[in-house]
Amino acid sequence: MTTAPETTVPDAPPAVTGPAVFGSVAEGFEEVHEEFGRNLEERDELGGAFCAWWRGEKVVDIWGGTADSATGRPWEPGTKSLIFSGSKGIVAITLLVAVQKGLIDWDTPVAHYWPEFARHGKDRITLRQVMSYTAGLPGVRAPLGQDDITDPVAMARLIAEQAPEEDERAAGILYGPYTAGWIAGEVVRRVDGRSIDRFFAEEVAVPHGLDMAFGIRADRADEVAQLEYGAHFLEQYTGFFTSEDPMTQRIWQNPVPFPHEEMVWNRPERRTALIPAANVIGTARAISRLYAILAADSVRAPGEEHLLLSREVLDDARREYVRKTDPLIDIRMVYGGAGFRLRATPRDGVDGDSFGHDGGGGSAHLAWPGAGVGVSYITNRLIAVGPDDKRASSLLKALARAVTRLGA
Repeated sequence: MTTAPETTVPDAPPAVTGPAVFGSVAEGFEEVHEEFGRNLEERDELGGAFCAWWRGEKVVDIWGGTADSATGRPWEPGTKSLIFSGSKGIVAITLLVAVQKGLIDWDTPVAHYWPEFARHGKDRITLRQVMSYTAGLPGVRAPLGQDDITDPVAMARLIAEQAPEEDERAAGILYGPYTAGWIAGEVVRRVDGRSIDRFFAEEVAVPHGLDMAFGIRADRADEVAQLEYGAHFLEQYTGFFTSEDPMTQRIWQNPVPFPHEEMVWNRPERRTALIPAANVIGTARAISRLYAILAADSVRAPGEEHLLLSREVLDDARREYVRKTDPLIDIRMVYGGAGFRLRATPRDGVDGDSFGHDGGGGSAHLAWPGAGVGVSYITNRLIAVGPDDKRASSLLKALARAVTRLGA
């Protein structure tokens, strides 16, 4: 592909009224820029960034708004955000690299790598079941406080000591915010000796020059946007956070992931700790580039010799493993066996299947191999899922229309 001409967005606020959007878009992708501006002006956006690659070229790289409303710090090119469950997609990629290296196999019981995990009837549970939320291990049974979840080794130990859920609702998908990441992290630690964050850094992020990680060093904390609750975000969880159903309590109240009284994810220890399924921090540029590598036919970065994954390994991860409605959150989910959420991306004439993982509050991160697209949208204002939040969907739809117009 020849490099598309770029439309440069001003480095200073324009003289006309309206929100300032910075960065650049390639010719034909101007609608994405327009939708980003509407997010800031009409859709309760505080600050954010959107980056997309198409056929190995970066075609959208824009940002705007406020990174910290308390200080007025603006969103800048290197501003990072914590992506919540978008982290699960990064866990999946990390595990795929371990598969590529021959360290693990999806259908081998977890207990083969981690013998203590076999206790209480878990001896036949596979990593594929864990990552597709079909293992009956959506939460921890032992009572937890907010500080406890920053110790992944201790959390893995607690999971090893518990039995799977026996409730009939656990027969299909039963999604949980943390446990899959703790199990995956412990498996990586057992087979490789490195923690999952170090494994990802050394095998993926550093070789590909990606400014992202599980957590962040304390001396780089000022690069991270301050998170805020937005429209109806907390209200959507009221039933989960106040339920007297024991299984719901184990998953969504142990501890409550989004306490009313505090945005706990702005705590320094939440940023510097390792919470694999929830605290990946990075720029939209870095996350989108990682997914763009996965969207490429060669599964390597254009111009790079470092093979990330074989086509066989990635195709297995993209294959649908389960399609069920979670009985607690009442959302229909489609998962591959590696932990990616699978979705249909609208486009005529090509493979429209995308994979990745979105994050609580509105972020979105995915690869779209049929179109050769990798994309990431990060934000710091958390808005309720559904009709309240059209920010990511408006950007992705505009991107899809641009790719369709420009042709295969």
